[in-house]
Amino acid sequence: MSPPTLERSPGSPRVAAFLVAEALSAIGSWATIVAIWGYAAYEYDATAADVSLFGIAFSLPGVLLGPLAGAVVDRLGPKATLAIAKVIGIAAAIALLSADDFRTLALLSALHGVSSALSHPALQSMPPRLVADSHLARTNALVSLTDEMAIVLGPVAAGIGIAAFGFRGAFVFDAVTYGLGLAVLPLVRLRAVRGGTTDTMRFRDAFEGWKLVARTGVLRRVVACTFAVHLLYGTALLAEPLYVRDVLERSESVFAALQTAFGVCLVAGGLLAARLGERLAGFGWVALGVGTSGLTAIVYLGTPFVVVAFAGVGLWGVATALIGGPSRTVLQRSSPERAHGRVMAADLVAGSAAELAGVAAAGVLIGTFGVPRSILGMGLLVTTGALLLQLADQRERRGAAHPAERAAAAAFDAP
Repeated sequence: MSPPTLERSPGSPRVAAFLVAEALSAIGSWATIVAIWGYAAYEYDATAADVSLFGIAFSLPGVLLGPLAGAVVDRLGPKATLAIAKVIGIAAAIALLSADDFRTLALLSALHGVSSALSHPALQSMPPRLVADSHLARTNALVSLTDEMAIVLGPVAAGIGIAAFGFRGAFVFDAVTYGLGLAVLPLVRLRAVRGGTTDTMRFRDAFEGWKLVARTGVLRRVVACTFAVHLLYGTALLAEPLYVRDVLERSESVFAALQTAFGVCLVAGGLLAARLGERLAGFGWVALGVGTSGLTAIVYLGTPFVVVAFAGVGLWGVATALIGGPSRTVLQRSSPERAHGRVMAADLVAGSAAELAGVAAAGVLIGTFGVPRSILGMGLLVTTGALLLQLADQRERRGAAHPAERAAAAAFDAP
C-alpha cells in the first residue's frame, strides 16, 4: 500500500470535514465549561472562589502534563493521540451526567483538562503532515478558527442545552461532539514524519521540546510571546467583570454584550487571518498581534466610557486572532517535524502557566491599584515585551544564526 499523499489544500473534502468536526468538538467543550460553572453556582451555591477552582482544575493538567503529552504525540503520532484525547473527553462528559457533588465536578473538570492537554499539541502538529507547505499558514489559521468559533458559539450552545434539558443537556452535547470528532478522524490522511520516529519513549524525551526552544532563538521568542499574551488574558479574566461592575457601573447584560463583541471580532479576525494566509506567516506578525493586544486591552479596560470599551474590546478580538495561526506556522517551520508535538506542548505549557499566573497577579494588582491602573501596567508590560522580542528577531535576521541553534535542530534530524 502506498503512503498517503498530502491534501492539495485545506478546502479539500477530507480536511474540511475534519475542521468542521474539530470546531464542533471545541464548541462542545466550551459549552461544558459554561455548564459546569453554572451547575456549581446554582446547584451547590458555589462562591466566586469555588467557581475559580474549576478554571484551575481545567488549566492545571496542561501545565503539569504538557511535556509528557508532547512526547506522546511525537511517539504515537498526532492522529492516534487526538483519538485518545477524544475518548477521554467522551468518558468525562458521560461521567458528568451522574455527578452529584462538588468534588466530583472538580475532578471531572480536571479530566477534561487532561483531554485538552493531549488534544492541543496533537491537533497543532497535524497541519504540516496534512497539507502542502504552501497551504500551511492558511490551514493553521483555520485550526485556530475552530477555537475562536467555540468562544462565541460555546456559551450559546450551553444556553440552548441548559434551557431545553437542564445543565446535563450541555454534557450530552459535549459527548456527542467528541464522538463526531472521533468518527471523522479515520478520514484524515497524514504522511509519515520526516526523519522517522523513535521506537521507544523515555521520560527525559518529554523535556527535549523545551531544550530545543531554549536553544533556538525564534522558538524562544514565539513561546515568550505566548507567555506574555496569556499573562494578559489571565489578568483580564478577573478584571473584566469587576471593570463592568465597578468602573462602567453597568449590569451583567453589558458584560455579556462586551463578550459577544469580542467573540464576533475574534472570528472576523480569524477569517481575515485565514484569507491572508502566507502573508502573515512570520514572527513579525506574531509580535504585532501580541503588542496590539496589550494596547487594545488598555483601551478596553482602562477608561470609564462604554463606547470606548466596545471599540477596544472589538479591536482586541481582531488582534488576538492574528496570533494563533502565525505563531504555530513559525513554530512548525522552525523546528524538526519529529519534535513538533513537544514544541507545541512547550508553547501550551507556557500559555497555561501564564494564565494561571495572570489570575493570581490580578487579585493582588486590582486589590491594590484598581482595574484601569492594573491593566495599564500589564498592557504596557506585554506591549513592551513584544517590541523587544521583535527587535531581537530583527537583530538575529541581520546576523548569522548561532551555531548552537543550528546544532539543536540538527540533533533531532540525526539518525
